[in-house]
Amino acid sequence: MTHPTSNARALPWHIVCIMAVAMIEFLQNGMLNFAASYVMGGIGAGPEEFSYAAMAYASCAVLALSQQRRLTLALGPRRLLRLSMLSFAAGAVLCAQSHGPADFILGRAWQGFGAAAFFTGARVEVNRIAGPQRTLALVGFGQALLLGSAMGPLLGGWLLSVADWHWLCWGILPWTLMGWVAAGRFAERDETAYQAGHATPRALWWFAVAVLLLQFLIQQTPYNYFGRPDILLGLLAGLTLAVIVWLRRARPAGVGDMWRQLARRRYLLGLVYYFVCYTMVAANSYIMPLLVQQGLGFTVPTTGVLLSISFLAGLVCASIYALLLARGHVSTLKPVMVLGMMFLAGYGLLMSGLNGEATMGRIAAILLCNGAFMTVFIMAVAQGTFGAVEPGAFSHAYQTKNIIRQLALSSAVSVSTVFIQGRNALHYNRLIERFDAGGPWLADAVRQLRTALPAIDPQSAVGLLGAELSRQTLMLSCLEFYRLEMWVGLGMALILLMQKSFR
Repeated sequence: MTHPTSNARALPWHIVCIMAVAMIEFLQNGMLNFAASYVMGGIGAGPEEFSYAAMAYASCAVLALSQQRRLTLALGPRRLLRLSMLSFAAGAVLCAQSHGPADFILGRAWQGFGAAAFFTGARVEVNRIAGPQRTLALVGFGQALLLGSAMGPLLGGWLLSVADWHWLCWGILPWTLMGWVAAGRFAERDETAYQAGHATPRALWWFAVAVLLLQFLIQQTPYNYFGRPDILLGLLAGLTLAVIVWLRRARPAGVGDMWRQLARRRYLLGLVYYFVCYTMVAANSYIMPLLVQQGLGFTVPTTGVLLSISFLAGLVCASIYALLLARGHVSTLKPVMVLGMMFLAGYGLLMSGLNGEATMGRIAAILLCNGAFMTVFIMAVAQGTFGAVEPGAFSHAYQTKNIIRQLALSSAVSVSTVFIQGRNALHYNRLIERFDAGGPWLADAVRQLRTALPAIDPQSAVGLLGAELSRQTLMLSCLEFYRLEMWVGLGMALILLMQKSFR
């Protein structure tokens, strides 16, 4: 097979094209997730309605990923990516023209169908680069993901300052055009693909039902966890049935042939580590803006800058790690993975010690630990997970990993929401006991507030105290999350020291 990289002079441009394709999804999601409150206000949606858009995006992405091997064989990597770019752009236009939640959900669903091919397609293209240049391409691929994630909040904050939320969607179109052009450097055909059998249409339908039920279960958990657990149990029962029927129907179609190649301890353990890493990264991206913006009172643009610092720090750490790897200084993976989890534990410990006097510089310094955790751990996991995968099975192995990524990202927000809701209720009840009507705490607090603000009336003073009570409640909940994160990091470090699959 003739590779586009046969000309050494074309190699840098080829790597740039791989990076351009890989970063688009992260850039768009970074902008929309950071500015979620503005989007909800623009389309008249509440948190539950907005979460349906995330559910639709993740569900369609998983369905498209399940068929990526078949589509790549039928269309070729280049044509598939270009069609995916068009689907992603069409979804962005639908989102930009949305006048209500339904339009926005439909647009995000179309974007999910398109975006599924970007991440896996770019990573498989890296494997088509022969020789030691593949390492350089792999570094560029990893940096593109971090760069897109870092640019999302920065670009989103700038667009909101000069325009409105619609431009969070219109603004991705030039990048999509750039990706469409970059896809021209990708291979036309996939001659090394593993020619496995595919699931029957009925099996695919059951897979789609299972994916939709799983995403709906994840989406509904924050809203029915306390009030209607019977709904969640019903969804779980339906999900279990759909998975069982799908597995029974998929087996005769040859799906098991590929899985027998991948069902190795090291690969499966790597998927678990990936799930843990993506879950913690997504949970951090959800909790940190809550703490910094609503708890500590920083502005939205400042919060965007701080959120970007983690990913920019990760980009620097990725470069350092790649340099050490190229010079042969990374001989074993276990110490590197343990180090990554210690960075996570340190990040949780330092964040749990923040208070109302925390400065932007202090928070930025702590966020360097989060960036180091993301990069160090996930690069080591990638080396260990895919090091033993055969070339013909790599594409399938990577699309399976990306399905795990989509599930981790969507479930992380749901679990984080449940945690914050539960802790908020507990802390609010504890704090409100001190401020019962007629109690000495309330009277003393109102007196102090009116002394500091003589013009304020008693009713407004009570309102301000209520707002401060909510802020303190959120602060306590977020700090508890970071203490839990510290223990997760320490526990994972201990598990990694004991395991023998990743050496």
